Amino acid sequence: MNKWKISFLILLIINIVIILTIFAFMLIPNKPLEEDGTNKIASAEAIPFLIKTQKNSLTDLINHYLEEETAQENLQYRVELKENVHVYGVIEAFNKEINMTMILEPKVKSDGNMQLLVKELSIGRLKLPVSYVLKYMNTNYDLPKYVKVDTGNNLINIQLDELKFKNGYTARAESFNLVNDDITFTLYVPLP
Repeated sequence: MNKWKISFLILLIINIVIILTIFAFMLIPNKPLEEDGTNKIASAEAIPFLIKTQKNSLTDLINHYLEEETAQENLQYRVELKENVHVYGVIEAFNKEINMTMILEPKVKSDGNMQLLVKELSIGRLKLPVSYVLKYMNTNYDLPKYVKVDTGNNLINIQLDELKFKNGYTARAESFNLVNDDITFTLYVPLP
């Protein structure tokens, strides 16, 4: 697999997590505040907003984003959130279109960061050794500082606590359980 294709897959995974975080925050209504008789806002540097979504909505959103952002004719990808994150694509190699499949198991760490276990990576029917591909990626690609690859455990760690959006927002994953359709993030909005 070409270097730029592997790099694109990694960036795709990163974009998916970031997009999931941002759109989850925008699509899920907040729970109503309980009345306690006061109208005071606690003094803090940022106000947290809890955002929840379902995997069907998130799947539609991710695939819409991929259609808009991947206008290259030789790159075709789609994501399905099932019991795991399934990334399906077609890559062109040797003037032939070849199917690509990547299966990721998402997990929320106790510190609010995301962890993606790469369970399977295959081109056509050939399953590639995940640890080798991750090691190659980690050594040869300039990944964002908030993406940490653990080649020994086949993990991609997304350090959300190191990621700050342009508007100053930060995020923390609360749950990402695809089996129970429980996807929740906290968005921290800084006070002016």
